[in-house]
Amino acid sequence: MSNKLLATLTAGTIGLVGAATVIGANPAQAAGFSGSYAPSNWTFTNLNADGFVDTSNAPESITLTGGDNLSGAFGLTAYTTAAVNSLVSFNWNYNTQDVDGPFWDPFGFLNNGVFTQLTDPNGSQSQSGTYSTLVKAGDIFGFAVNTLDNIVGPASVTISNFEATQVPEPASVLGLLAFGALGAGAKLKRNKQQVVANSHLN
Repeated sequence: MSNKLLATLTAGTIGLVGAATVIGANPAQAAGFSGSYAPSNWTFTNLNADGFVDTSNAPESITLTGGDNLSGAFGLTAYTTAAVNSLVSFNWNYNTQDVDGPFWDPFGFLNNGVFTQLTDPNGSQSQSGTYSTLVKAGDIFGFAVNTLDNIVGPASVTISNFEATQVPEPASVLGLLAFGALGAGAKLKRNKQQVVANSHLN
C-alpha cells in the first residue's frame, strides 16, 4: 500500500471517529433533578408502605424514605420516571433506623421493575456509594427503598449529583458509520483516478 493511500485511509478513519465522538458527546440532558428530570416528572409509589419522598432540596438532591407501617410484611417505596437513551449516574447516602441492620431495608436502583440492590445487607447502618448505568428510551427507572418487615424503623437515602447524559440510539451510530465509510470510499476512488490521470500525463 502506498504512503498516499495509507494517509487517505487514516484521514478518513480519523474523520469518521471524530464525527462519531461529536455525535456521542452530547451535553448532559439533566444535571441534578431538573429539566426533563425535575420532580414533577417523577412518580412516587408506595406498596404496603408508608414511605415518602422529600424533594425540597431539588435540583441538588432528593431523599427517599421507606416504609415502617408495622405490618410485619414486605413493602416498597419507589420514585421512578421515563427514560430516553442516557447514561444515568448518581451518588447515594443511606441510613437505616432498623437496629437489626440494613438487611431489612435494602435500597437500590429500579429499571422496568427489576431491582438492583446497592446497599450491602451485611454492612453498617450508614452506607454510601456511586452508581451509573445505561437506560434506553421507554425504560421506567428510578430508586426504591424496600422494607422486608415494615417494623423497627425505616431507612432513608439521599440521592445527589444526579446526571443523565443522552447517548445516541444504536441505529444512529450505525448510520453514521455507514455514511463515513461511503465517504472514505469515494475519496479513495477519486484519489485513484487522479493517480491514473497523472501517470498518463507523465
